[in-house]
Order: sequence, then C-alpha cells, then structure tokens
Amino acid sequence: MTAVTTAWAIAVLVTVGAAIALTVLVRQRDRVRVELARTDPLTGLGNRRALHEDAEPWIDSGGGLGLLLLDLDGFKDVNDTLGHAAGDEVLVQVAQVLTGTLGERGTITRLGGDEFAVLVRRPLDGELEIIAKRLLTALAVGGFHAGVVPLDLQGSIGIAVAGVDGNSLGELLQRADIAMYTAKRTRVGVLRYDAATDPHSTGGLELLGQLRSAMEEDQLALHYQPKVSGDGSRLLGFEALVRWNHPTRGLLMPADFLPFVERTHLIHALTRWVMITALRQAATWRANGLHTSMAVNVSAVSLDAGLLGVVEEAIALTRWAPGDLVLEITETAIINDPVGARATVAELRRRGVRVAVDDFGAGSTSLGHLRGLAVHELKIDRQFVTELVAHPEDEVIVSTVIALAHKLGLAVVAEGVETVAAADRLCALGCDELQGFFFARPLPADQALAWARAEGLTGAAVELA
Repeated sequence: MTAVTTAWAIAVLVTVGAAIALTVLVRQRDRVRVELARTDPLTGLGNRRALHEDAEPWIDSGGGLGLLLLDLDGFKDVNDTLGHAAGDEVLVQVAQVLTGTLGERGTITRLGGDEFAVLVRRPLDGELEIIAKRLLTALAVGGFHAGVVPLDLQGSIGIAVAGVDGNSLGELLQRADIAMYTAKRTRVGVLRYDAATDPHSTGGLELLGQLRSAMEEDQLALHYQPKVSGDGSRLLGFEALVRWNHPTRGLLMPADFLPFVERTHLIHALTRWVMITALRQAATWRANGLHTSMAVNVSAVSLDAGLLGVVEEAIALTRWAPGDLVLEITETAIINDPVGARATVAELRRRGVRVAVDDFGAGSTSLGHLRGLAVHELKIDRQFVTELVAHPEDEVIVSTVIALAHKLGLAVVAEGVETVAAADRLCALGCDELQGFFFARPLPADQALAWARAEGLTGAAVELA
C-alpha cells in the first residue's frame, strides 16, 4: 500500500469514526431530550406526557391496566402559609415516599400541582385497593417537613380500571377523578369508580331521577344519633342523618348518593326535605315530653343565601325554636368561600339558629378562619377521638382544641366516641358534648325515642313522659 493510499484509508476511517461518534452523540442527545420531555423537572417522576405514552399502548393491547389518581388533602394551605418554595420541597419528599412505597409494582407520575397518577399493569383482584391504602398509610407516617416546620399529610385516591371503567386514558382519568373527588368529600380515603354514583353517567343520571321521586314516595328516611352531655348524664340533642331505602339497591348510606347530588341543584331540595322532616320529628317528640335540640348537616353547596329561606320555612312550618336548631357545616364550606360563609353564618346567628363546624381537624380550617365566624360549636373529627386513649398525640390535639374553643367561647362536641375509656377521658378534658356508638348508633325515629326512655337520661335538657 502506497503512502497516498494509506493516508486516504486513514482519512476515510477518521471520517467514518467521526460520523459514527456524531450519530451516537445525536442519538444520545435525542434520548436525553425525549427523557426530559417525559420528566417532571421538580420531582424527577414521569409527567403527563409519560403517562399517556406508557398507558395508551397498554390499554389498546387489552393487557389489563389499573389507574390510581392521588390528590393531597388541603395542600393549598401549605403553599398559602409557607410559600411555594416550601410546597415544592414537600412535593419532592412526597414523590420519594410514594416511589419507595410503590416499588416495582407500578409506575408513578406527577400530573401537576399535588396530583399524582399510578399505573399498575395486570392488577390482581383487590390489589389496586391494597396498593392505594399502602400509599395513603405511607403519607400518614411520612414525617414530611418544610424547612424546620413538620407537616402531617393525608391524601385521597380514586381508582379506575381499563376495559371496565373506560377504554382510553382520558376516560380513566375522568372516572378516577370522580372517584377521588367522592373519596375526598366522604373522607373514605380510597374509592373505586362506580358508574351508579357518577352524575355524568347513565346510571348516575338515572339515580338522580329516582331521588327526585324518592322524596315524594317515602323512600328517604332519617336516622337520629343522640348527643349527650360531657359527663353522659343528659341527652342534649340528636343529629339527623339521611338514608335511602332504594327499591332495588337496598339501604343506601349518604356516601352512596350525596357526593354527586351535591353537584346538582337537587341538593337544595334534599336539604329542605331533611330539615323539615327532622324538625317535624323533633316537634312530635317534644309533644311526647322529649325536649332536645336537632342538628342537621348542611352541604357546602347549600351554604348560601337560599339556605336562610329554607331555615325560615322549616321553623315556621314546625313552630320550632330557632335556638334548638343546630346546622352543622363542614370545614370545606368555610375554606371554599370564607367571606360568603361568614355572611351566611352571621345571618343564621341573627335569626337565633346555632351553627357548628363539623369534622374540625379533618381539613385545613385555621384559627384565622374561625375569627369573625359566628359559630357556636366545634365538632372534633372522629379520627382524633376513636384512638384517643391509645395514642397520646391524639389526646394532645383534642385537649388543645377544647382549650382553644373554650377561650373563643365555643362549645366542643366529640364525635366517634366508641368506648367508655374515651368517654371518661373526654369528660376529664372538659368536652361539652359526646356522640358515638358507645351511646347509640343512628336510630330510626321510634327506636330513638325508645332508646332515650330506656336509658333514663335525666337533666334540664330532657323531660321524658
């Protein structure tokens, strides 16, 4: 080989080598770009694009796919109180906890904000619910912090399954979102999508139509759970809880139909029916010598000017004393519209009606929200009451709430009292009213009256014939 030939061959090899190296670099760059396009820059998890690219081929193949949609409860308050930088810090910690808990069984993506999605291929029967509960348990014990501020986080998860609840990722996301929303509102934590309780589905629309006639055909009924004094000696009142005796589905609890009824104007008609029915029953009891207050739950959707008219109508029809009517509103109602809630509550108080904040501690109501809110009572959420004796930290929370409430001039009701030990401890802590299975489960009207007579509770609030 001549020197010229050799030089030419070397030049060709160098050129080919450079071309190969360049190709490799270009491919690596493209792979990096693709990966970056699929990655959430904050947490390092996959993003919405990754979710679509991973899920849609699997759905099309019919291989079996479960979708879990997780949303943190009350996370907005972290950003509002501590700032978005602190919120981002917490989200990174959440991503690490969720990833570590999920392991190799699925893939997790961040859809945005505090919303995460989990894909599980070929899920076994009941496996999705188990995975969802493990994720929520991991959040509950996660030990999160923003700087030096410790945080307790909880979440809600909705579940949808490909081929059963939807045939595209868009449908699965929509159905999982509906289930997650319902889980959040009903505080059950994890919920599988059910078309029967979806107001946008045929089954949901049918159920809504049936509920309209149910109020006229005596399918709805109220059960009443007693509230007693802190020392357990006096019956102070009852809380009215709605049930639906469905002609084909049997007895439906509020969680089975209220969450999606709240998305329609039918909630106003239902609120009116419950209030009038409850006060009529209380008036009947009063005529038989049982004098107690009556508590009625009010949806966040119903906490507007129209509620005042419903209250006035119910009081007028039943000739009920306004001071013996207690309206229980949730923390969500206060947080969603603090200005509107404050105005409505002020008008209710002006009319003499008592107002209680229900499930206090389950959401994110701050003392700032309570300031200027003319409520009379706080109901401590059952999650702090049921394990009061076993978990000292729950007692610290309960005792603190009682002390703060009393300083604000508010009465305190503990719901979820299930043992004598819890009842005794709450009494020692100065809780004003107790409610729970230890005393009685929600009872039909006739059984509630019989229970009161059998218990023989005495005191100024009760006069039994």
